[in-house]
Amino acid sequence: MKKSALSFVVLLLSAILLAAQKPGPKVYVSVDMEGIWGVVHGDQVSSTTADYGPARKWMAEDVNAVLKGLWAAGAGEIVVNDSHGGMRNILADMLDPRASLISGTPKPLSMMQGIDQTFDAVIFVGYHAKAGTAQANLDHTISSSTVYAIRVNGRELPELGLNAAIAGYFKVPVILLTGDGETCAQAKAILGQGVETVAVKEAIGRTAARMLPRETALNRLTEGAFKALKSLGQAKPFVLSPPLLFELEFHNSGQAELPLLVPGVKRTGGRSVAFSSSDYLEGFKLLRALIALGGVN
Repeated sequence: MKKSALSFVVLLLSAILLAAQKPGPKVYVSVDMEGIWGVVHGDQVSSTTADYGPARKWMAEDVNAVLKGLWAAGAGEIVVNDSHGGMRNILADMLDPRASLISGTPKPLSMMQGIDQTFDAVIFVGYHAKAGTAQANLDHTISSSTVYAIRVNGRELPELGLNAAIAGYFKVPVILLTGDGETCAQAKAILGQGVETVAVKEAIGRTAARMLPRETALNRLTEGAFKALKSLGQAKPFVLSPPLLFELEFHNSGQAELPLLVPGVKRTGGRSVAFSSSDYLEGFKLLRALIALGGVN
């Protein structure tokens, strides 16, 4: 066989082998801001303040540290969803260029926009604890001015639980959560011990915390992501099976009035409403609509 022909055969075989290789895991990353390293106050997560700029930088750095670990562990594709406030916090040119970015709002699935059954794993970065949690930074559930508590089938859930159930709807497990220590504890309690957690700070109160040294925090984020993806299979999807009863408790009675205009929504208390759904995704969308209506008053 001539040398040129042999070279062609080698190239062809190499191409076939590459095509036959199984692609790495497809990973979805939802990024909030209150649980980011360095963030302790509402001014830091509001686009109208001078403190917002540095927090955006820390947010991008936390995400990139997680992505570094995912790539090292063999991730094949990563989609990042900016999930805080107006959802335009991550500066696109600061994000690892190998990842896709979902930015802006409104989005039908909000913090979980873009998730579907094609993903192998979900990661929550910079998440916070549920409303009313002691010693947790900026604790709230979806809307700090509107929501007092959200329960599904009698169990109160933070955003991490509500969003994990969306992933679970598509049979995708949450394998890693980062935030403050109390948020990490809530993740373990709700999602099970199979989920990896990385605490980048320990809250002293609602607006105070002790941070890990910056390089230590970034290294732990990378190591946590690497370990979580390498241990894919230990974490199980968080599935809420129908029939589902959604209960939404507002801060005051006036906020419960407009939601009653929606068919199927009933008042269950002075400041609370409830509805039933046979489909979690549809129920979640209605829940978000009721929160928006409550916020009008």
